[in-house]
Amino acid sequence: MVMDFLAPSEPAVRTATRNPWKILIVDDDPDVHEVTKIAVAGCMFENRAFELLHALSAREAREILEEQQDIAVALVDVVMESDTAGLGLVSWIRSELKNHFTRLILRTGQPGYAPQTDVIMKFDIDGYTEKAELSRTKLITAVVTGLRGYKLVMSLETNRRKLQQLNAHFSAIVEKNALSEFASAVVEHVSELVGQPVDCLLCGLESLPGYGAFDRTNIRVLAATGCFEDKVDLPVDVISDDAVRGCVVKCAETRETCRSSTGVALPLVTRNGMAGALYLDVAEDLLEELVGSELLKLFVSNVALGYEKTGLLEHIRNLAYVDRITGLSTFSGFIETFQRNAAKCTPLLVVHADVQRFRVIVDGIGDEKAGAVLKKTGHRLSQTFPDALTIARKEKDEFLILLKGGDANRVEDVVARVEEAFQEPITLDDNQISLRMRLGFAAGTADNQNAEQLVRFASIALNNVRQQGHTSHSVFHPEMQEAAFERLRLASLLTSSSNQMEFSVHYQPIMLAKDESLASFEALMRFRTPSGTFMNTARMIEAAEASGLITEIGAWMFMTSFSEFSRLQGLSGDVRLNVNLSPQQVQTNRIYKDIEDAASAAGLPLHRLVFEVTEGLFLSNDQVTISLLNWLRDKGAKVVIDDFGTGYSSFSYLRKLPVDGIKIDRSFIMNMDQDADELAVVKSIIAVAKALDLDVTAEGIETITQRKIMQELQCDYLQGYLYSKPQSSDGLSSFIEKSIEPGVAFG
Repeated sequence: MVMDFLAPSEPAVRTATRNPWKILIVDDDPDVHEVTKIAVAGCMFENRAFELLHALSAREAREILEEQQDIAVALVDVVMESDTAGLGLVSWIRSELKNHFTRLILRTGQPGYAPQTDVIMKFDIDGYTEKAELSRTKLITAVVTGLRGYKLVMSLETNRRKLQQLNAHFSAIVEKNALSEFASAVVEHVSELVGQPVDCLLCGLESLPGYGAFDRTNIRVLAATGCFEDKVDLPVDVISDDAVRGCVVKCAETRETCRSSTGVALPLVTRNGMAGALYLDVAEDLLEELVGSELLKLFVSNVALGYEKTGLLEHIRNLAYVDRITGLSTFSGFIETFQRNAAKCTPLLVVHADVQRFRVIVDGIGDEKAGAVLKKTGHRLSQTFPDALTIARKEKDEFLILLKGGDANRVEDVVARVEEAFQEPITLDDNQISLRMRLGFAAGTADNQNAEQLVRFASIALNNVRQQGHTSHSVFHPEMQEAAFERLRLASLLTSSSNQMEFSVHYQPIMLAKDESLASFEALMRFRTPSGTFMNTARMIEAAEASGLITEIGAWMFMTSFSEFSRLQGLSGDVRLNVNLSPQQVQTNRIYKDIEDAASAAGLPLHRLVFEVTEGLFLSNDQVTISLLNWLRDKGAKVVIDDFGTGYSSFSYLRKLPVDGIKIDRSFIMNMDQDADELAVVKSIIAVAKALDLDVTAEGIETITQRKIMQELQCDYLQGYLYSKPQSSDGLSSFIEKSIEPGVAFG
């Protein structure tokens, strides 16, 4: 070897900042190892020093190569243990070890043993030199050339592997249909792609933006790793690092790559406006080295496609399963949750709730603000039932609550929770709106866990509450289904276009108790089939209320009864007409006009009218009802509570209501002459009514004994078969003539 090989120039002093290049020296001459070590001392390539590994034989070289997979260059002596030991080692490296990356440079001190050209080509040998010609400069040149080759093939191999990773990642990412699962998959694969743990953030929208508008307040942390892990599901504004937060927001807004002092934010560019950003807390130059810009762009493009796809699926899912007004589940979402829990054999309780007099709220504040009331109602239900499996808005003002059944949620406890939750009014702008919820319950059993059926049962129970009017909740019983079917049958008769039902009005007299003079007539609806059969009035009224026909039928009743009553001959101006009001009628704005139009058409002043209402009408202290009754009294009409004693039956509220009297239900009258307890109840009712200056009417007077008892108790008015059954207006003439002389006809 020439002497310059032993006299290296003074290299500039540099400090390596990265792992060294591994170079294997394979030679059976120890001097060659030492000379090579001196020659490359202090050399660096791309800021990486040289680390020399030494093998004095092909066998030692094999052991080193098997242990260390990242040897960049191997300087191999051709002749060692044998004349072909070096070539055998090269063949073993390429063929058996399957190492196609380490660059191989052959050296020999015996020119006659130079490898043939076909051997150099077959085993991918990078160079061949004779030791006598190998100066320091040529040695370093050969090594650096080998390092460049190693870097190139390793870069190609890295790209190939990472492309395989990208394909696998893309499949794993795109198959996710939920946004949260997609985001988690992305950040999981980032570290695998980079090849080391990385703190990262995936930020974006949870749904499609309205009209493509960008709103930074809607950007949330969809997934995160490392120091950002506690920010998942929170708005991006909670990121405490100003530089990182600003970088992410700017990236999502501008759709351009943005850099912070420690990392880089890459935009997720989509076609549907789903703004997003992937932030990696890694220096950009290191990221370039570890991954490569093109591969990184490809990865981010794949992520953007997955983000666009899952965002669209999430949007479609939201349309199907999220109610746009309240943010609660839709009915479809409710059914899905029900079925999922039913499959686990979990006992379930379905609660169907609605807002009493919600139509009045809508009329008073408008549809838009009423929607805000529904949203606040849903929010309050969610707060009240954090243990609910799901809460859904079914339609209009109706909500469904799915709870675990059994002892976990007893009906009385659920009712108490709802009543307590809505004691405080809902505030909307400057308005305080008091809500009263009505509840229908249906419990599933091991044999009955059908979603649609249980919802239908809960709805039947809720309709039962609506029909009764004097309770806030009801639990489904099979008899309710039979009653509901009967109401449907009767309602179909009312709505039939083939004239299957004929309406008429019958009248029953109400007498002044003290002298049995005629005081009033009560107008009573009658329903008759074409065959002449009269239907049960109470059940027909229930069917009319259930079908929504009661308002129209009530208007017809006003018009017909007012007209027929005004045409009756022989009545003094003191005789009044009693008409009944349905709770559903009272809740409509048109009732004012219906009454005035009918009275005007009949020429009947309102002071000759008495309106009968049920006790249940006052349960919610409804201002709409109170306003109507005050209006009627201001017009001169009277208001009495019908069937008193069968409903709420609380004397405490009587003094607060705008009423003029009460009618004692016939069930108390019919047995009072034989039952001391019944008589005591009647006496108490009359005593309280008199103390409150209310008139008292006794229904169901059928015997002279009953009449005598009521007269002795100073009851004001008497009504019953003792005087007359209800009859048509045409049959009233004879009764009117008969009742002209007080105390004669019925004594």
